[in-house]
Amino acid sequence: MKEQFPVDLVYMWVDGNDPEWRAKRNRYMGGDNKGTSEGVADARWRDNEELRYSLRSVEMYASWINHIYIVTDGQCPAWLDSSHPKITIVDHKEILPEEALPIFSSSAIESCIYRIPGLSEHFILGNDDTMFTKPTTRSLFFLDDGTPIVRLARFNRRKAVRRGNYNGMIRRMQDMIEVDFGKKIYLAPHHNFDAYLRSDYEYCVENLHAAEWMATSHHRFRTDEDMHRSYVSYYMVAVGHATMRKVGRYNNIDGLFNKIKAILTNRFANDSHCIHMYYRDYWAKYRLYNPIMICANDSERATDADALRMKKFLEELFPKKSSFEK
Repeated sequence: MKEQFPVDLVYMWVDGNDPEWRAKRNRYMGGDNKGTSEGVADARWRDNEELRYSLRSVEMYASWINHIYIVTDGQCPAWLDSSHPKITIVDHKEILPEEALPIFSSSAIESCIYRIPGLSEHFILGNDDTMFTKPTTRSLFFLDDGTPIVRLARFNRRKAVRRGNYNGMIRRMQDMIEVDFGKKIYLAPHHNFDAYLRSDYEYCVENLHAAEWMATSHHRFRTDEDMHRSYVSYYMVAVGHATMRKVGRYNNIDGLFNKIKAILTNRFANDSHCIHMYYRDYWAKYRLYNPIMICANDSERATDADALRMKKFLEELFPKKSSFEK
């Protein structure tokens, strides 16, 4: 068993409501954007202060996190105490190619995450809308010997391409892994915090399809040709550097009797669940799935009224101000 190892947390965050940032994005959107409508919808960048509540969830349920890095484009949340010893703001300039800036693509940013100065070998990566809802330990993401746990969920490959840019990328990463390593991993990321080894992340980007990764890091907006960080997760599973855990409705219920009981009573318990902003009753979904982690997912279907309802839900779920706030 390894000695206790540090686990860092990386967020990607942007304040898409900032007029200066929006003006900069709009200048480039009309000129060199080759992305899909899914990749340039306002929901990609809308800030509903989810990061505030995610950090509250970290302090409540994941205090074992060693250090928190927030990757952003010259911004900082007005409410954040950036002097907190556990917080580091990482500007895009520190990790992305200078000639590619400014960047508005999550795929491009993810391709350079491993370059964060000081990032630990073991780290988890999430968007600002991912949160913990129950007490956790590092064993949620890593075995005692440091092996990452890769969480994957059911995925419809047949419908992937016509379901948009993201699903198309996931299928393409699966196909590439099958060609590269002969492994069929036809599951998708569970859309929440994911565990990585920095060394494996770096190896994939710099040695496996390096030209494609480099092109991705220069795409200002998401494109159908982008590499996706799921390739790293699939790689770790394919070469035995990670263990895979399939996420489903009952994956956090032990024993056949308990699973049958859960099915009969329509009460689930899973590792993570995506609570879409357009849902009518967030609490009903939360209580039904009883997840360890949630994603408060914004999308093109969500309205401003939905965003206000979601903020109220998160305030009820995480009412206590964290030490990360001013």
